[in-house]
Formats: sequence, structure tokens, C-alpha cells
Amino acid sequence: MRTHPDPPQTRSPKPQRAITPLLRDAAPLLMLGSALAYTNRWLALTNDEASALSAATQNVPAILAAARSAVGNARPPLYELLLHVWLRITGGAFDWLRAPAIVCFVLGLWLLSRVARQLGGEQSGNALVWLGALWPLGFHAGRLAGPYSFGFLLIAAVTWQYFRCIHSRRSSDWAIFCVLSLMSLYTNDFAWALIILLGIDYWWRTSEGNPQEPEPLTGEGKTKAILATAAVLAIGFAPRWPVFVHEIHSHLVLPPSARFLFLNAAYNFYIFFVSQSVAPWFWRLSIPAAIGVVALLIFVFAGIRGVARRFFIYSTLLFVSMALTGIPRTEQLLLLGPWFLLPMAIALGTIEKWQWRIPMAVALATVAAIGWFGILNRRYYADSRFFEPWNTVVQDAADALRNGSGVISNDNSFFFYLTYALKPSQPNSSWRFMGSLPRQVQYPSVWGPQQWEGAGGLEPATVLWIRGSSPPEELAEMNRVGEKLSGECGDRITRYLTRDPAYMWKQRFVPNFSGPAWRIEIRQYFCGRNATPPSTGGAAPGGSH
Repeated sequence: MRTHPDPPQTRSPKPQRAITPLLRDAAPLLMLGSALAYTNRWLALTNDEASALSAATQNVPAILAAARSAVGNARPPLYELLLHVWLRITGGAFDWLRAPAIVCFVLGLWLLSRVARQLGGEQSGNALVWLGALWPLGFHAGRLAGPYSFGFLLIAAVTWQYFRCIHSRRSSDWAIFCVLSLMSLYTNDFAWALIILLGIDYWWRTSEGNPQEPEPLTGEGKTKAILATAAVLAIGFAPRWPVFVHEIHSHLVLPPSARFLFLNAAYNFYIFFVSQSVAPWFWRLSIPAAIGVVALLIFVFAGIRGVARRFFIYSTLLFVSMALTGIPRTEQLLLLGPWFLLPMAIALGTIEKWQWRIPMAVALATVAAIGWFGILNRRYYADSRFFEPWNTVVQDAADALRNGSGVISNDNSFFFYLTYALKPSQPNSSWRFMGSLPRQVQYPSVWGPQQWEGAGGLEPATVLWIRGSSPPEELAEMNRVGEKLSGECGDRITRYLTRDPAYMWKQRFVPNFSGPAWRIEIRQYFCGRNATPPSTGGAAPGGSH
């Protein structure tokens, strides 16, 4: 009589084998999310974050109208809508402002690890988790309350769904891919470049006749699938087309300097791997890091084949296109992360020769160690915006306002912190964040430069003039107000805080650069006969006269 194995004995190990890698991958990501949340106090809110959070407090029709406008805030609206809901749920609690970005970044890494596991095996999935957790740029940009972490998550989701669609060929998977792609497009216009590259990869991949793919499509079938996807995305993106064309036209201009274009691209490529925690001009650290980056990329490119190598090439093309159009900023580099991390993780998980694995691991460890040394040391940063002492400056300004002084500033971060310090009264409700001073909510004697001039140049007995970071036209307005106050008021005290560590290099390499050497300048004007200086609190001046 034929015997059969006991079903429970054959099936019981399978869930255990499936759960163990899941827990092994989830543990580092949970630790990463906890570390990002705990260290939020280390890094001040940036201008971009303050602008995004303030814009998200508008009502839904205003957000949608701004997204369709060719002037002003024309950012894709999806992230602002989600942030709007989050602010309503939390009431704008300060400690929870960055929580959505952290969750998106961690979930994006988890989805990428599933893709890496599918393409390169279990070791590749585990490698991607640790690459993302130890990525110095991710430590900085992965927490920012802007659209970049959400864009990172959507790119990871689109990539994950793309491979699901490739293998299943189900219409439901294709529909999900189209929805995720539209969500990505309504978060960042640059997603068009990624989707076009996925279309190229789809044509290329199916033409290879992969035996693992059921019923390989003919050339006509591939054409129909690509055209159907393009039609769905083009129709779904219809409300954004005018703004998108305007944005494309604004970037199709010749760069002011070919040398600056090249140096800016090299700087951002370095920052992508090492982060801004170690500036390139600290040669003793940056040269070993740069050598490690070059060695790592050589080993990765030479050690992978097929789809992993193609995605490595795609990520390089995306960076080059960013550099040529002048798009790259530190935060936007996060959007390139999924397609750079994926081939590196596959290389770490699939290369078997120890002669390759050991040098690649050494190069990777060198880059990560230098980046994290800069994070912990805080002395080698290329960008000091994370360490602007707005908490202290805002306390000084709040004390001055309560003593009858006026405050004029141009910095979004300052006004954001000041809003939380003053908590302007709201009728019939407990206080919740409804927008930043001085445009969305008002407080007596708090102005932006345009508002101050529009009010007729009011001059209280004392005026606190606080110049921070802003576009050149707003900086010119602020300087004009300062000149008028200097001419009409009596004595003044000037303090400088947070020196720009890149000032000397900007003067040398950035065309027509005219920015200040200090990121914060504070002037206390005494315009009345009996004016007394407002409290200086505990802000240690970087310089004064």
C-alpha cells in the first residue's frame, strides 16, 4: 500500500522559512525609523519643509488650483493633499511633522528589498535593507517633510509593480501599475523620465525571450501595451500638462557656465553617496570617500548582468539628465536612490568571487564610515542649514514682540518656528497649526518685507530685522527694508549666526554669486527716543558690531 507523507510535517516549515527573512529585513528598518524619529531634534526644519507644511494647510480647492497655476506654487499636489490630511489629524503637533516622510522612506526601502530579493535572491534583499539603513544621504533627506520621501516610496512601488506585471501579465497588475505611475507623476514631474525608461526596459526585456516569462509578447503586443499605458498616463495627467510644459521650457536654457555645470554635477554625485556631512573640500576625508565611490561603482557595473546592469545604467542616465537641466538639489537626489540602491544590492548578493566581494565591501564600508563620521562629528558639513539656531532666535523675537518691538524677516523657517512659539489666537478652538506667519496667519507687528512696505513702513520703538535664506528677489527686498531702517532709525546692533561653510567656494565657482557669508543676520534697530534693546537671550553671536 502506497504511503503518503504527513501533510502537516511537509507544510509547517514553509511559513517559518517565509517569516524569518521578513523579520530579518524588518528589524533594521524599524531601527532606522526609530533612529530618524529620535534624531529629528538634531536637524532644524529647512525652508523647503516650512514651505511644504505651510502650503498643506490650505483648503483642498486652493491646493488643486495652485497645482494647475503656471505661476507661484505649481508643485504637483498629491503629497500636499496627503500632508493636509495628516496635519488635520495631528493638529500640526510639532513632533509629528516629519513622521509621514520617515514612514514613506522606510516603506520604500522595504519594497525595494522585495524587488532585490526577487531579482537577486535572499542575500540581495537583505543587502538592500542594510544599504538603505546605513545610507548617509538617507539619514538626512529621508526625514524631510517635503515630497521627496513620498516620491521615493512611489518610485519603489512602481518598480515593484513593474516586475509583478512583467511576470504575471494580468490586466489587474497593469491597472495597478498605471495608478501608481500616475501617483508618482502627481508627486514629482521628474517621474516621467523614470516611466519612459521603464517603457524602454519593457521593450528590451520582452525582446530577450526570457524563458521564465509566460507567453512572450510579439512586437505588436509590446507596442499595444506601451501605447495603452502611455495613453492612460497622458489622459490622467491632463490637468498638469500646461504647467509641465512651462516647467520643461524654463529648464531648457543654456547653463551660465560649463565649468559650473560639471562641478555642480560632480558635487551632487559625491553628496549622493557621502551626504553633505563631509564637504568635498575637506580633502583628507573626501578623497578616500571619492576613491571608494569610484571603486564601488566599477565593481558593481562589472559584476552584474541583465536587468540589474540596465537599471544601473538607467540611474546614471537619470542623474545626467538632472545635471544637464540644472535640477539636482540634495533633497531631489533621494529620487535617484531606488535605482542606484537596487543594482548595488544585487551585486552584493550575487557576486560570488571573494576577489570582488572583499574590495567592494571595503569600498562601501569606507564611504559609509566617512559619511557617518561627519554626521556624528558635525564639523565637516557642506551645508549648515540643518544647524541654524532658529529655536533660540525665535525666543528672542517672541520676547521682543511681547515688549512692543516689531519683527521683519524673509525666512520661511524662522516664521514657521515663530508661529509655534507665539501660537496666534484662534477663535472658538484650541490652537492648531493653520499656516505660518505672516501670510496665512497674522500677529501684531510681524511682517515680511513686502508687508512692511505695504503697511507704509511702520516703525515701532524697536525693530528686529532678521535676514535668513530666500530667493534673490526676496533677499533684495529685505536689503531694501534694511537700508530704509538704517537711514531713518538711530543706533543698531548687528549679530551674525551660522556661517555658510561653502561661501568661499561659491564665490569662486558659482557664476554671479552675491550671497551673504552668514546664513542669519539679525539687526536690532532703535527707532524711538526711549527705545531699549530687546532681550538678546542666549543666542551666542557669530559676530557683532
